[in-house]
Amino acid sequence: MSAHASFSKRRKLGMAGQIADVIRLAFADGQISSIFGLEGVMRASLRADLCLRGWRWLDADQAARDIVSGAHSLLGAKRPDWYEGQPEYVIAEGVLIERTRCKRCHKKLPENHYKFCGDVCRKSYHSVLFNLRHASELYAADLAIRSKW
Repeated sequence: MSAHASFSKRRKLGMAGQIADVIRLAFADGQISSIFGLEGVMRASLRADLCLRGWRWLDADQAARDIVSGAHSLLGAKRPDWYEGQPEYVIAEGVLIERTRCKRCHKKLPENHYKFCGDVCRKSYHSVLFNLRHASELYAADLAIRSKW
C-alpha cells in the first residue's frame, strides 16, 4: 500500500504540531537536553504505526521523517553542524557565538574559561563520559558473547 501520498498537508501539519507540543513539553521539563532528543523515538514510533496500518516501510519512513521534520520546523529548531554535535565541542576562536555557561554545572564561566568553570567540573564531566563509554563497551561485549550462545 503506497499510502504516503494519502496524508493531506493539513493532516501532516496537525501531526507535526502534536509532536512539536510533546517535544516542547519534554524540553521544558528537562526530560531531554536537546530539541532533537526525541527525534529517533518519534520517527520510529510513527513509522511502526504506519507499517502496522499496511504502509510499505519506505513510504512509512519518509512520512515519519517529513512529520518529525515539520515538528522541528514549527519549533524553529536549527540542526547543529557536525562539530557542534560532538561531545567535546568547544567554540572555535573567532566564532561569533561563544559559550557563556559551564558545560557541566551551567554556572557563568569565569574569565579565560571556555568550557568548564573549573577543574572539579572538568574532571567530573570527563569521568562521567568515560564511565558511559566504558559501560556501553561492556554492554556491547556482553551482547556479543550472549549472541554466540
